[in-house]
Amino acid sequence: MYYIGIDVGGTNLVAGLVDETGRILNKVSTPVAKNMTAEQFGAELVRMSRRLCEVGEIPFDKIETVGVGLPGAVDNKTGLFVQNPNMPFKDKNVPLREMFQKEWDVPVYLGNDANCAAVGEYWAGAAKGCDPAVVVTLGTGIGGGLVVGGKLFTGFANAGMEIGHMIIQPNGILCGCGGRGCWERYGSATALIQLTQLEMERSRDSKLWGLCDNDPSKVQGRTPFQAARLGDEAAKRVLANYLQGLSIGMINLVNILQPEIICLGGGVSNAEDDLLLNPLRELVWRGCFDKEHHVRIEKASLGNDAGVVGAALLCNLV
Repeated sequence: MYYIGIDVGGTNLVAGLVDETGRILNKVSTPVAKNMTAEQFGAELVRMSRRLCEVGEIPFDKIETVGVGLPGAVDNKTGLFVQNPNMPFKDKNVPLREMFQKEWDVPVYLGNDANCAAVGEYWAGAAKGCDPAVVVTLGTGIGGGLVVGGKLFTGFANAGMEIGHMIIQPNGILCGCGGRGCWERYGSATALIQLTQLEMERSRDSKLWGLCDNDPSKVQGRTPFQAARLGDEAAKRVLANYLQGLSIGMINLVNILQPEIICLGGGVSNAEDDLLLNPLRELVWRGCFDKEHHVRIEKASLGNDAGVVGAALLCNLV
């Protein structure tokens, strides 16, 4: 059996031909045009899907389903791309399934991109065999997905697991959502970069400056980890502060859901274990209500392929 999964980002579209084990057989990608309309977007998804079949020499009628992972709110029941903050077009309630099926009559499933990453890790990655399983993606914000009882949890109105907007600091830092104190303002890659820039202003002799060519705008998520590896005290303070904020949200997830595993994805998760995962585990385990059953906290193993695999196999978990 063959499935197609499409991971939609604000800058690139990546589509993969996937078998039932979650193995990607081939991939195609294309940049998102800055003036792309909703209609052009729908047509591009069909074009990429057909291209995958041509490259893989797979007849169109051998494709079981097409799944699309989208950066925003979706409604799989109605086939609508409800709302998106990151695409060139700002149309709401785009009838994406209907648009696709006008060109190719195949079952089409829609999912939020973080949810698709959770499906991918559960089916073929670090969370395989674990239930409940949570995936947390640390990027510009914080995304999350939950598989429980072998099914993807999306909540009453398909907006469940918006974990980045869990409040961890009352009246805290203003978030892009309009709220204050959201977890992603303390635990995302964006938050880590901002913490690093603030510490640089306080510590003019820090190695952080040299690592970004004395330009704070060049700070990346890996910068404080690089400086900490060099023994820089300012960078160590940044990481201690960051890990504190990251751990609070993780503790809340464990106390509420008690998952078997939490997989961390996103660029920040690539840091060395002794600087990220090991101290994070200690903070989370120490802060959890249940001190006897330690949740596994691991790196997501599929990397950038998690969204493609999860989108392709979305049909098995919804």
